[in-house]
Amino acid sequence: MKGRIKISDFAKLTGSTLKTVIYYHKIGLLQEPDRSPGGYRLYGPAELSRMRLIKRLKLLGLDLKNIREILGDKHNHKTLREVLKSLQAELLNEKKSLEERVAKIEMLLCENKEYEVLLDEDVLDSTSFQMITEILGQDKIHKYARTCPEILNQQQKLFDILDNFKWGEDYQEIFRGLAEYFQEHPQQYQIALDFGARLAKLDNLSEDASEIETLARETAEFIKSIPQLRELLCNQPGIKKPLKSLYNEMVAGVLSPARMKHSQLLRQYLDLPT
Repeated sequence: MKGRIKISDFAKLTGSTLKTVIYYHKIGLLQEPDRSPGGYRLYGPAELSRMRLIKRLKLLGLDLKNIREILGDKHNHKTLREVLKSLQAELLNEKKSLEERVAKIEMLLCENKEYEVLLDEDVLDSTSFQMITEILGQDKIHKYARTCPEILNQQQKLFDILDNFKWGEDYQEIFRGLAEYFQEHPQQYQIALDFGARLAKLDNLSEDASEIETLARETAEFIKSIPQLRELLCNQPGIKKPLKSLYNEMVAGVLSPARMKHSQLLRQYLDLPT
């Protein structure tokens, strides 16, 4: 037929590959063209126009499924406007996510411009810490940082350990409950911060210091005296073996031996699995 080309020439002319053209036929993006007496596919203006339209839609970011919907899937009646509005919403979400990531990177570069940070250092806030910050608010977090900065830093590292692995316990609900309680009870929040300041001083003590047991007992009494805290913290099953020993090893890389002893005693006084 005059003015018709074979599939190899069609692929070259449209900047595609033979494999791509055949695949488009297979999924219904390109209709099967007329064939020569010898059985060769013959392509003309209609197929070229269709291919041009497919390429334009791909440049907009549409995948082949959406392109097929636009160009006439008989089982789907979405209009071009509907599909483009959906694509616009997806791209705006991606844009927001990218902007947040860029802002975070810029903040980290600004914070750490005077020294090199190793790749495995905990420089990114965990999802749990982000959630707690949103609930408590920046004022309370800043107060936390002023009162016991060492504890805040260590807590962020512990959150990171909990968030990045599946330990078999939904700690985020416990964290959410604690944050909501302290947000509503500023006086108890201050008491908790005071405990935190005392906790930070344990890092300079040996494991057998009497202050460790004293603080663990007083902390347990404080928790048990408040029904909401007792409900949140005294009913958790904890991490089960053999993960428990692995978790403790990772935590030991964050906490001092005295702090590890305090944690163990606190769980004991709260009647939690140790």
